[in-house]
Amino acid sequence: MFLVLSTVMGIWIMQKSINAYYLQTYHQSSPLNLINSPLWQKGGDIGDGLYAFHDNIANNIGNMNKSVIDEFNDNYAYTPAYKAQMAEKARQEQLRQEQERQLKAQALKENQAQNELEQSLTLNKSQKVFFAGDSMMQGIAPHMQKYLQGLGVDSVNLSKQSTGLAYPKFFDWNSTIKNTLQSDSSIKVLIVMLGANDPWDMPDKQGKYLKFNSEEWIAEYQARMKDILDFAKERQVGVIWVTPPNMKKNKLNEQMVQLNDVMMNELTRHNVKVIDARPIMGGRNNVYNDYLEKDGKNIKMRSGDGIHFSGDGQRILAKEVQSYLIIE
Repeated sequence: MFLVLSTVMGIWIMQKSINAYYLQTYHQSSPLNLINSPLWQKGGDIGDGLYAFHDNIANNIGNMNKSVIDEFNDNYAYTPAYKAQMAEKARQEQLRQEQERQLKAQALKENQAQNELEQSLTLNKSQKVFFAGDSMMQGIAPHMQKYLQGLGVDSVNLSKQSTGLAYPKFFDWNSTIKNTLQSDSSIKVLIVMLGANDPWDMPDKQGKYLKFNSEEWIAEYQARMKDILDFAKERQVGVIWVTPPNMKKNKLNEQMVQLNDVMMNELTRHNVKVIDARPIMGGRNNVYNDYLEKDGKNIKMRSGDGIHFSGDGQRILAKEVQSYLIIE
């Protein structure tokens, strides 16, 4: 009897849930919906009230549990020392994430720059390579011209001995390079080797002489380099810049080391290929060497004057420079 009464009471109170289940399962109204007695419907209202009461209790219990946990964590579990440790850990993690983001951004930037550089040094057989430089370029350019000719690529060689960027009244490389690029749109790559004749006091545009390696001298020399590099970029001409090798005479070698630093500081501001001739020609730690040790052999790289290149030196440096050209 008790079991029957309990079942009836359960159906009476849970009638709305039963009706909803029946409708969802059988897609028709529950037979219990046919009972219109106010007393019967009162059971459904009681069921709704019980459900609401249950939900309210559950929410209150959840809120109470959270308050107890927060109170415990704030005042008992986390001591000031532990809180400081957690804050430092969070700061370190934030710093790590920021460093990782910066490294990824830098890697992406470098990859894009490398792709752009390779594209700027890529040319087809209808385009030309332009050689500009002093007597050192006069030594290596013919080897590269022969290599390019074998691939069907023309070149322009205006290299001239005893020239540089320091004395434009003797020979103005800035004007010569810009005029040549402007008059010949088929030039795709400019290869420069200058500097061996430049480590001296030089005049600025007003004729005032600037002391070698002074702040004013450096600023003026780098401005002349920048003028060439910016114009080449404007003309979408790729640039390979070969810096001078070590020299046999100590004073001249010291000046070359200083000039190389000046040139490198400017070249790194531009997306161009920089070739340091010093290690290629056998120099070690900025010390001059007549010979290059390669494959167990000593190859004589320099001529008797301690400045220019031997035939082997010319060929080896030329081969290194031309290896960065991409011929389609």
